[in-house]
Amino acid sequence: CHVRGATRVLNAVQDLTGLKPGLTDQDLKFSLDTVSCVGCCALGPVMVVDGEYHGKMAPAKSEDVLNNYE
Repeated sequence: CHVRGATRVLNAVQDLTGLKPGLTDQDLKFSLDTVSCVGCCALGPVMVVDGEYHGKMAPAKSEDVLNNYE
């Protein structure tokens, strides 16, 4: 994931949610955590939201995913 752009996706998620890794928003809607690996190399970078895996993420796609959970 790191080689495939996970850092850009993380930055986009931080910008969208206002969260830093390890924090939860005031509404208890989103928490942001980072992990080294979720075991889905072929789908990387991967974002997991509410137990659902979203693969081949890009910064713009991460916004679409988060909007589905609002």
